[in-house]
This record gives sequence, C-alpha cells and structure tokens, in this order.
Amino acid sequence: MKYLLRIEWRKHAKNPIFWAVIILYIISVVTELFGAEAFINRITSNASKNSPIPIPNLSIYTFPDIWHSLTYLAGFLKPLLAFAVILFVTNEFSYKTIRQHIINGLSREEVFTTKLIFIVMLSFVSAVAVSLSVLILGLFHTTGLQFGMITQKSFFIGAYFLEILCVAGFAMLLSIILKRSGLTIVVFSVYFFIAEPVLGFELNEDVARYLPLKTFGRMIDVPNTALMKLFGVNFREYIDLMDVFLSLLYLSIFLVITYLIIKKRDT
Repeated sequence: MKYLLRIEWRKHAKNPIFWAVIILYIISVVTELFGAEAFINRITSNASKNSPIPIPNLSIYTFPDIWHSLTYLAGFLKPLLAFAVILFVTNEFSYKTIRQHIINGLSREEVFTTKLIFIVMLSFVSAVAVSLSVLILGLFHTTGLQFGMITQKSFFIGAYFLEILCVAGFAMLLSIILKRSGLTIVVFSVYFFIAEPVLGFELNEDVARYLPLKTFGRMIDVPNTALMKLFGVNFREYIDLMDVFLSLLYLSIFLVITYLIIKKRDT
C-alpha cells in the first residue's frame, strides 16, 4: 500500500495543473462557506422588506449546528471535485500512464487501487477544508463555547466525506468507461444537472428517492435554521443509516464495475 501511495504521490506532486485545480477547488469551497452567512442575510433582508412579519438575520456559524449547515452548503460544489477526478483519470489514458504502469510491472489490481487512493485522497482533502472552515468560523461566532458543543454534530463531516467519495467514485467510473475528458464531463454534467433531476420528477417519489445522486445528497438534509423554524418547517437533523447503507452500496457497485473494466479491458 505504501508503494502505491508513493506512486500516486509522485505522479501528482510535480504537476502544476494538479495543484492549480486542487487549490482552486479549496478556494471555491472556503469562499462559499465564509461568505454564506452574509449572502443569506442579504437575501432575507431584501425579502423582509415585502414580508408582513420581520425576518431575522440568521447565524449559521455557531456550534453545534455549523457542522450541519456548512457540510450541506459545501455539497453544492461536489461537481467541481468530480470534474477534477475526470480530468486526472482521463489524462492517464491520454498520456498512456496506465499502460506504462502495467508495462513497468503493476498488476491491474494495483492500478485500480491507485485510482481508489486518488479519489479517497481528494475526498479527504475536501473534508479537511470544510472541517477547518467549521472550526475557524464556529470558534469566532459561538458564545459560551464548551468542548461538547464543538463535537456534538461533527458526525456530519463523515456523511459529507462519504457523499463526496460517492460522487468521485461515479466520476471515476465514467472516466474509465469513456476515457476522454471532454466527453466524460459532458456526460457527467448531463446526468447530474438534467437526466437525474428529470427522472426524479417523472418517477414515483418512492422510486425516485433511490436514484444515486439523490441518495448521496439526502444524507445531509436541509439545515433547520431559525428561518425554517420561524415558518414552522422542520428538516431532519440526523443521518439516516439507510441512506448511508444505500450510498455505500452504490459506491461499491461503482468500484466493482471500475475494477472489472480495468481488469478485462486493454488499456
């Protein structure tokens, strides 16, 4: 495993495009999270002018609810991470890196493992960026802070990591099947932004809720902010283990198909 980690690290460590994409993604996530409260309050302030009841400003940066709020918001940027996965996996076909690894002695199982390591690493980096944002913003905005408040809802970061990993696994599967970055990004985008939402609208809700992207996104429900409670709307404040199980099942299917393609197909 350490050998495969070194291979994957050497492959990307001196690649400026890799670092540019990763840094751009982290900046996008951090910018979204640090600017979210001001953006939301600007919208609610404008809406309050035409509302029969005053709409209070929201604070989404206080522990323990910040874990729920920021992991939910960060989930909107998961297509960017998927595009990064597509770009780097398909590049390995363009530059025949996978074929060279096999010629140099790596087994196809080890080639698959390097791809798995790659998406786990990217998902972990994303989870760390969100966690640091949560800690910085929460510590500065929470009054009467106690250690228990910091850790109380930290399980949401685990659900976020799994959500990102599942989407990355789906992007990797498409990349292995299609091999070309442009085509893969188009197919992923069409499915993510058009096909599955249309299917979800057309299908019965009892069926639509089990579509893959809907399943991943459902792990972290809409946060119960003060605004939601003001209008009597309540969303789930916990992680449903059935959603976790279904997400892991989908991820396993993606990985098994990816492994079988790498094992059987001429690279």
